[in-house]
Amino acid sequence: MKTNMKNSIDRRQFMKKIAKGGAVGALGSLGQLSMMSEAVAASPSFGDGYKALVCVFMYGGNDGFNMLIPSDGLHADYQTSRAALAVQKNDLGLSSISNALHNGTMGGGDANLYNIDLQHTSAYTKGFYDLSSKGINLGVNGVMPEFAQLVMDDKLSIIANSGNMVAPVTRDQVLNGTANLPLFLFAHNHQQRELQTGRADSIADIGWAGQVADSWVGINNNSPFGLNVSYSGNDRLLIGRNTSPLVLSPRLPPSFVNMRKDNSSYETQRRTLFKDLINLGKSSSPFKQLTAGLLDHSITSYESLSTAWAENPINYATKGPYGEDLFASPSAAQLGFGAGVGTSFISRMNYVAKMIDLGARDAFATGNYKRQIFFVGVGGYDSHNNQSASHSIRLRDMSLGLWKFQKAMEELGHAEKVTTFSMSDFGRTLSINGGLGTDHAWGSHHFVMGGTGAKTAGSLNGGSMMGTAPSLKIGGVDDSGNKGRIIPTTSQDQVNATVCKWFGVDEALISNIFPNLSNFETNPGVASSAYLNNLFVS
Repeated sequence: MKTNMKNSIDRRQFMKKIAKGGAVGALGSLGQLSMMSEAVAASPSFGDGYKALVCVFMYGGNDGFNMLIPSDGLHADYQTSRAALAVQKNDLGLSSISNALHNGTMGGGDANLYNIDLQHTSAYTKGFYDLSSKGINLGVNGVMPEFAQLVMDDKLSIIANSGNMVAPVTRDQVLNGTANLPLFLFAHNHQQRELQTGRADSIADIGWAGQVADSWVGINNNSPFGLNVSYSGNDRLLIGRNTSPLVLSPRLPPSFVNMRKDNSSYETQRRTLFKDLINLGKSSSPFKQLTAGLLDHSITSYESLSTAWAENPINYATKGPYGEDLFASPSAAQLGFGAGVGTSFISRMNYVAKMIDLGARDAFATGNYKRQIFFVGVGGYDSHNNQSASHSIRLRDMSLGLWKFQKAMEELGHAEKVTTFSMSDFGRTLSINGGLGTDHAWGSHHFVMGGTGAKTAGSLNGGSMMGTAPSLKIGGVDDSGNKGRIIPTTSQDQVNATVCKWFGVDEALISNIFPNLSNFETNPGVASSAYLNNLFVS
């Protein structure tokens, strides 16, 4: 019988990995790192059913000020600052394609509202979809019609001018050297680490989602998958002191070659022999015991995941904006672009949707799933050169991927159970460089998505904006210097703490995970006054 080698692990190769790099390293290469050490706390008992958080991390530093553009009097300063990269103050009229987006009949090619000569570089600056009817003084870049429609449908809210912060900061404090700034403010790796640990003043902590997992040992009825799942490698966000994430690739679940359970007598015999070899190691040295335990855990976990995956297929009735299968990537011709969306974001969101469906419906062997956190990293946002070419494709891909994922959640009946939120290293400078790109900056616009738009108690207060859109004048009141590095007015910790509260993390744990959160309290001594309390309907 043929097997898919991309999704399979040969036993000899696995044993070689064990010998070379140790059990944990080998298991990490397989994508399974959910082993736990001694329990540090009991998992809470949730009475509100299943919930999931999905973190979309835009690696490199997303230019949020060209994703969401001032639609009011602030546009003049923005246009002066951005020069050749400025998105024009031109409302593309999203309302004219609202029904087409929902019905999967949006015109492709030159029928796309953002089209100019079928080139994405031109479409990038053509105009925006005005959100003023929602009371938001921003417009969504023309290459993101689905994103704009999610706002109009009250399923996505905007977090204006947020970023990594230790404490509130003013321009004067930055200029006179008294500002309490994040460590290594404009460095990719340090900012990524600080955002993922919830510590802008430290680069040595563990992931904040990992800390939640440490405190919820035994979550999901002691499932071997634990709490955290990554489709983008073993990123720090999900790593705790006592727990590690399940790391998967955006394709079918892996399996061991010729050792699949109940597949044939030959494979059953090989599997039985392999399990016997594992058991022999359990009575030997501590290292062999660890190796044997990891192997046993690995094969059991893969079998559980593969079985649930195969027994619960999803055939979406919903179509994508162009009538394509829901999680298919539209062609360059359909997009009216000179290139297709080349990232794996849509594929990753497809697999997250399937994992959420399995967890929410208790399709895994352990059953009684209550909470899951997913991490989806997307690269390519470090737009130092030719930004109109690279950023336009990233924004188009992001808009499509978010729309498709939201539609999947709605069709599966899970929309009210899932909150998706964005993070990125930092924003981009308002000034542009000689390569028609932008450089590392600070504040940027972000988003939170979820719910059905009904705005019932506990659901996302969609179609709204949290925070205040800043002045985008170089050297202006919100610039930290003279290059257009905008000072954020909302801390990413405030966003993360708020979604954690929705997720069911208690206030004491939130304060411990985000120790700088108290610096943003509007009512000193009242931790909840630092939350974005209007983000969810009370």
